[in-house]
Amino acid sequence: MGQKVVVEVDADRTHVTLRAPFYRRSIPLRDIASAEAHPDNGRNHGALNWFVVGRENSSGGVRLNTGGQARVDIVTSDARRYGVVVDTMERARQIVDALRVTGH
Repeated sequence: MGQKVVVEVDADRTHVTLRAPFYRRSIPLRDIASAEAHPDNGRNHGALNWFVVGRENSSGGVRLNTGGQARVDIVTSDARRYGVVVDTMERARQIVDALRVTGH
């Protein structure tokens, strides 16, 4: 459908912004407790098949998904959770590396 998920670290390297259709969240990098790459099947696992599902303060967190083969799981120091599905495991690892380098 031509939609995409974007993960972007700002020029000041203080925040990461997660964007998907009808969703945008800016997270201070200092608040990221962990970021990990995992394989993913690119499907949502509930009854609702939308680009963004879930809540950041739920056990499953927010899932941003327009399809892909890998996922970046981000957890903040106050236990907010974000899962970002991306095209490849290589891309997921690049995002994790960027968050580690800039966040800590």
